[in-house]
Parts: sequence; structure tokens; C-alpha cells
Amino acid sequence: MTMLLATHEMGFAREVSSKVCFLCDGAVYEEGPPEQIFGNPTRDRTRAFSRAFGNARRI
Repeated sequence: MTMLLATHEMGFAREVSSKVCFLCDGAVYEEGPPEQIFGNPTRDRTRAFSRAFGNARRI
């Protein structure tokens, strides 16, 4: 089963996702497994976002 979920809860997204899409200016800017998007993103805006919010854990 596939489920699409939009959230601002980064810890939750990191914990339950098999794929994360980072949206910027209304388009998919970068996509990949949560380990990549939150731990080693390849694009500038994703890296800036990840530095600010990527270490979030689910509460």
C-alpha cells in the first residue's frame, strides 16, 4: 500500500517514511530516503533546511 502524507513534523516523517520529498517553491526540489534527505542532502536548500530541522525527533 502506498500513502502520501504532507507534514511539518520532521521527526515523524523521518521515522515512518521510506521516501521523503522536499518541496520548494511549489515543486519537488529533492527526493530520497529519509537518511539521505535529513542526513546527507545533495542540494543547497535541502541542506539548509536539514541543518535547521533535520535533527528533529518524534515527540
